Amino acid sequence: MGDGITTNSAMTDVLIVGAGPTGLTLACDLARRGIACRVLERAERPSTASRAKTIQPRALEVADDLGVIDRVLALGAVRIPTRQYDRDRVVSEAVEAAVGIAAPDVPYAPVWLSQPLFEQILRDRFAELGGRVEMGATVAALAQDDEGVAATVHTATGGTHQIRARYVVGCDGGRSPVRQQIGATLQGTSLPGQSWHLGDVRVQGLERGRQHLWMSPGHGILSLFPLPSTDIWQFQASVPADPTEPEQPSLELFRRIFTERAGVPGVTITDADWLSLYKINVCLVDRYRVGRVFLAGDAAHIHSPAGGQGMNTGIQDAYNLGWKLAAVLEGASPALLDTYEHERRPVAQAVLRDSTSRLHAVMRAAGTGDGSSAQRDLTGDFTTGLTISYPDSPLSHHTPPHRGILRPGDRAPDANCLHAATGEPVRLFDLQRGPHWTLLSFTDGTSTSHPARAQAHVPLRTHQISADTAATGPDTVIDTEGDAYRAYGAGGDEFVLIRPDGYIAARFPREAHDAALRQATSLAATA
Repeated sequence: MGDGITTNSAMTDVLIVGAGPTGLTLACDLARRGIACRVLERAERPSTASRAKTIQPRALEVADDLGVIDRVLALGAVRIPTRQYDRDRVVSEAVEAAVGIAAPDVPYAPVWLSQPLFEQILRDRFAELGGRVEMGATVAALAQDDEGVAATVHTATGGTHQIRARYVVGCDGGRSPVRQQIGATLQGTSLPGQSWHLGDVRVQGLERGRQHLWMSPGHGILSLFPLPSTDIWQFQASVPADPTEPEQPSLELFRRIFTERAGVPGVTITDADWLSLYKINVCLVDRYRVGRVFLAGDAAHIHSPAGGQGMNTGIQDAYNLGWKLAAVLEGASPALLDTYEHERRPVAQAVLRDSTSRLHAVMRAAGTGDGSSAQRDLTGDFTTGLTISYPDSPLSHHTPPHRGILRPGDRAPDANCLHAATGEPVRLFDLQRGPHWTLLSFTDGTSTSHPARAQAHVPLRTHQISADTAATGPDTVIDTEGDAYRAYGAGGDEFVLIRPDGYIAARFPREAHDAALRQATSLAATA
């Protein structure tokens, strides 16, 4: 049936190529905004390979906004302790496999959840929003014009058809065909002597509920990590630096590695679902956009898994791009799309530096057998994603000096409050959840003025934040414990404008409100 090319008559707004965490995040974000999108995945069925397993706090905030956080928390685990060994002798039980404590302004600590389960959660959410992933579909060619992009698609059954889209986003991994077709170049290198054997295995005789870790100067690192809500263990073993080519993975090899490095009596690796030899590359694409085609996730950047930032960086790429595509499709200035690369490429550069540095630190610690140091080196403030900021973005509007500790471009924090009208608990994230802009009006209780409206058709919701327990109003929340004022460093009679992706666009005193609001939302205003 592949003798001819059929053309789909309907044009979709956005064609997403790749149904991993990046593509599915983008699909869910666009679908909830009412943007027509199609998602193509070249594999004929969803992958079961664990690959990534850490969802960082900032990515969890994205999951919250997309309406899937409860599912993630139900299937994942927040704390998984580590038992370190010297061969069959237990050395330590105290090392944590993750750090981070939830606080009023940071509601989520890192969660352990395998990538396949997270992808299933996102696929289910996309289906609830009316979408469907088209499996076994490969984009063979792209042709752009002033109105959109024509994608030639090959199906698993041998058919060929074309899809017209206003925009295309390549979320199709490190070997991205979309990247190759638009002529973007992945620049970087393989880290010498950094190869790992990875796999999803089943184990008998080993206690679940904790990571089991072996570290030695001669062999490096061996880890067996129990993946929550499954019967699978993720097998990770560093390959000792050697001039010969690493042995190809097999169940027999993994059993031999365990015997040589661990040798714990009564433990057996019974079978494996996925086996891989992973060579660590550090690469960044030269450009995130060519015309109407964008790149996101591993299609744009590849780096060390140290710190668990790969999947999370792709999720944030998608979250940054989604609302901008939607705004432009609804009439905003196309210049808004230029801010995607401006904001996200420097983040990827920083992630490459950080993850490479952490990998080297972990391997140095492994050489001494210091498991505590190795675990600490894997995480930090940067790996949470919470410190990412866009202060130099065209969307960050710096007004005259203010008292706040947060500046435009910074992440907008959470806080616990009470709804003035109902007395029920409400979080600032509850007010922000959804596709709209949010304007927080911090008041000292003496002002009677009200904020002006944004430009026509800008989706904006305004909420008054008051420290006065007697305050009233349907859009008023009471900061009973002062969490909101502390998190923002806010004074009375001040406004904070928050973008749809949860970053501060501007903050300004009330008297400067009208001009600042017009400026800050100008790129999002419909024509």
